[in-house]
Amino acid sequence: METPRCDCRMASKLQCAWTDANPGRRFYGCGQYGQVGECRYFAWFDPPMCERSRHVIPGLLRSLRRVETELHRVKTEFDPMEAQLRRVETKLHRVDTELHRVGRREKRVWRALVVACLLLLWLLFGSEKSNAETPNGHEIKQLL
Repeated sequence: METPRCDCRMASKLQCAWTDANPGRRFYGCGQYGQVGECRYFAWFDPPMCERSRHVIPGLLRSLRRVETELHRVKTEFDPMEAQLRRVETKLHRVDTELHRVGRREKRVWRALVVACLLLLWLLFGSEKSNAETPNGHEIKQLL
């Protein structure tokens, strides 16, 4: 289908009416619509709407606007909370990293403590065995 030409001899633009009388009904308007010198050409593209559509569609549009307004309000409230959540997640990551590092350090301390205890036990009990086997064990024991 060829686009009709407006009175300015330009190709007209297919647009959509959002009035309560013709919600969503498409029409052709001047190709220079909104500019100085437009010819105010107008022709309907869609057939007339039934009475039920004229009644239902505006109500749906009002509902849609209310939902969009509420969505905008929720997004406005949510944005600061989202930023705060990111900050908390960053802090949690730092704490988790520090906890992991402390855990590794604690393992090293426990290992060193076990080694030190084993060495101490060896010195105490292992040296008695060594002293008993040496011919002059009393002298070594007295030095310890």
